[in-house]
Amino acid sequence: MSTPGPADRFDHVEGPYLVSRVNLYPCRPLRSDRADLERDLLRTLADEEAHREHIRDHLLEALHLLAPTLDGEDDRRTALAVKRDVFNRRPPRTPLVGNPLAWRIGALGEWADSWERTRAATDALDGAHAGALARERAELAAWARDPDTDRATALSSPDLHRAVAARAAAPGDREPDKRMRKAEPALVRYHSRSTVKVSPYSLYTGVFFDDLEHPSSPSRDGEPLRFTTVTGLRRLLVRQAARALAADPAARPELEWVLTGGARREGDRLLVRRRRWAPPAAGSRAEAFGEEEVRLPLAGAWGALLCALERRAARPVVLRVLCEELAADLGQPPAALRDVLAKLIEAGVLVPWAPAAEQDPEYDRRWHELVRGLPGPAAARMAEAFDASSEVLRGFAEAGGAERARAVTHLARLWSAAVTPPGAEPVPPEAASAPLVEDCHVSRGAPVPRERTHGWTADLRRIMPLLLALDDQRMLSGALETVFVSRYGAGGRCDDLDAFAAHARAAFPLTQRLMAGDPGALAGAGGDLRRLVAARRRAVGHLAELARGTGEEAEVDPSAVAEIAGLLPEREFAAYRSLAVFGQPDGDRLVLNHLYGGRARYFSRFLSALPERVRDRVAEHVRRSGPPGTPTVHMRSALGFNANLTPPLAGEELALRDEPVALPGPATSDLSLVHTPDGLRLVRRGAGGTDGEIDPVYTGFLVPHALPYDEMLVAMVADSPFFSFSDTVMDLHARHEAEGFTGAVPRVRAGSVTLFRRRWALETAELAARPGESAAELHRRVNAVRLARGVPDQVFARPLQGARLGPMERAMAPKPQHLDFLSRLHTATAAKRLAHLGPLLLVEEMSPDPAEAGLSGPRGRHAAEVFLELAVVPAASRAAVPPGEVRQAP
Repeated sequence: MSTPGPADRFDHVEGPYLVSRVNLYPCRPLRSDRADLERDLLRTLADEEAHREHIRDHLLEALHLLAPTLDGEDDRRTALAVKRDVFNRRPPRTPLVGNPLAWRIGALGEWADSWERTRAATDALDGAHAGALARERAELAAWARDPDTDRATALSSPDLHRAVAARAAAPGDREPDKRMRKAEPALVRYHSRSTVKVSPYSLYTGVFFDDLEHPSSPSRDGEPLRFTTVTGLRRLLVRQAARALAADPAARPELEWVLTGGARREGDRLLVRRRRWAPPAAGSRAEAFGEEEVRLPLAGAWGALLCALERRAARPVVLRVLCEELAADLGQPPAALRDVLAKLIEAGVLVPWAPAAEQDPEYDRRWHELVRGLPGPAAARMAEAFDASSEVLRGFAEAGGAERARAVTHLARLWSAAVTPPGAEPVPPEAASAPLVEDCHVSRGAPVPRERTHGWTADLRRIMPLLLALDDQRMLSGALETVFVSRYGAGGRCDDLDAFAAHARAAFPLTQRLMAGDPGALAGAGGDLRRLVAARRRAVGHLAELARGTGEEAEVDPSAVAEIAGLLPEREFAAYRSLAVFGQPDGDRLVLNHLYGGRARYFSRFLSALPERVRDRVAEHVRRSGPPGTPTVHMRSALGFNANLTPPLAGEELALRDEPVALPGPATSDLSLVHTPDGLRLVRRGAGGTDGEIDPVYTGFLVPHALPYDEMLVAMVADSPFFSFSDTVMDLHARHEAEGFTGAVPRVRAGSVTLFRRRWALETAELAARPGESAAELHRRVNAVRLARGVPDQVFARPLQGARLGPMERAMAPKPQHLDFLSRLHTATAAKRLAHLGPLLLVEEMSPDPAEAGLSGPRGRHAAEVFLELAVVPAASRAAVPPGEVRQAP
């Protein structure tokens, strides 16, 4: 009988579906077809340089001792000249063939022969440079001529689409002109994005859902990869145009308005927590706003007016009608109340009401119908933009690249005018983000059988205490609990979430201090948080130990996992959590890309395009991954971010402040936050003072503190795990800065799961051409440097920083950039492409190589990523598992 281990304290439940993200364009490295030969030549350069460095000190000492013993002046001068060449690491300037020095110092002949081999390899590489570069540019032109490339870049940016079109139109044998060379860094970046990596929202990446219990039929090698697209209007534009509409004097009276949910009576004053929305900005993809408090007196005429508003505007009402009703209530002419209502609108007491919930599939159509009947120039501009969008969307899926580009430019101009408030300068259409978004669904995904996912799940289960300790969200939850207890006491209760939400932001800097090991951050912390910090410290220490190993791979130590499990507080094993495990299959292995919060957060927006039975099974899994007997409430953020457009995954929906919702459910004003032995919990206040805990599910893409205060607090309590593993990155930065470390950090594995790829630190300046250095010389030097350090041909680069990033900084961090050292276009453009990543780079091996491990198709192999949902539930919980879901036994 085996001894119980840490993993025996909880069960794992795999979700019913495996999601694949597949790149539609086959993986075609942008490198010469002679790359294998050139790899050998570059290896020769690196080996010869290493050999000369190995004998350098001995050779310098021998020449130093030999020179005074030589009789002839010429011989002594020759010896000193050779010594200077050896010291300066340059080839011999004096012929050494037949020279007596060569036979008196054996290493000198080795040194001279090494330089001769280096010269031969250099001549071969430089001689092939022009031809190899031309072949790479021809491959880039072939990619640019692909119809799908033309269609996809039309949605990226006008500049990129024009650059792709120019490269496609140029003759293959023609030397690119100055403008085409200037555009090459952007083309190389986008070529990599569209061939060797996946992106969640791009025409280049398709999504496929496969039932793990009853998988689709295995695909045959070379089978075509068919895809369908779903295109829609960017919801952010509709929101921004609606605000411009509400500011228009002609349209405002005919819109519906409501008394804000952010208003509370406090004695003789009305407290209003209002939002100040930032004006539309170029390239903005999500709302930017601030929140502030306004206090209005309740005495005299103001008191009577506000009492009347509470009766008349508790539900949405047309402003013109509201004005007439208030005039009748107060015995005033309507004209006298118009200016007063305008002041209340400015103060945020009255807010406009949308005709449909943003999550409603009919949202665009309802707005379109509304603005058609409204007066004024703002309504006319918005109606024109809707009319044009409807016309474009009807044929957009089949349209070619040029037609798409014209349509996108036309819509950008119309929507730029529609979102501009009265009196403001419009955003230049060419600077605005694309008005349309497009998702893609593919006909097949990565062929991963259930038994393989079981193996991955079992290995993750064995190291789950390590992962629990490294969950950044657990530190944030502990910091939030500390802030709450400092205000309301242990076992305290808050019945006004808005009031606490403004103070809850103090949890973010406290989290940073906790993660940085600041002892002062634990002042006032409870015992559970102290144990969690100790467990994290041990987990970080173990990973640092593994990272400082000298081998290519290191394995997580089960005894360290058991030690971490003993440090964790007991309530960590009693919590319900769900993880989204992202990775790339490599045979039986899974190479981990990311670990995020699960419960359908990262794929639910695609469910609207799938059959209802799929949505039902995902919703059932979401409910099953929460505490049994606790009602699940879905929070669907409404900030114009299309990635948040999720079908309902619960029977109730959280009613967001001043936003219509599709399903009934509690509002934040109906909820209380309670401190329990298991942490903070949200409860719904019931009749007769009874409370009932709710299970909140947040499926938005934005990090919690990018949300409005009330939503932020719900998302934080919803406890969506997030793993940055930043401590391992910071350790590499510290070693590089303190020790000049240029070696590799080993690959870290846990059974069949690779947690971390091999990593290196690389200075961005090393990739830039030196004064007078040609492209061929740059290519040779960069490759000699990376080969000397053991860096592979292909890597992904991202910033290497010594500072700890906050959640917002991590969410907004630059995406990793692909770098192929065997491609001359890559090495020539690397400095410009990677400059935005900062002065120091973290480079990771590209593992697995999509050309070998991707999904097969008629034109080659396609890069693919899979992710599965993994629910962690207490071992004591024996809730029934629905068909298609499997609980992993201890």
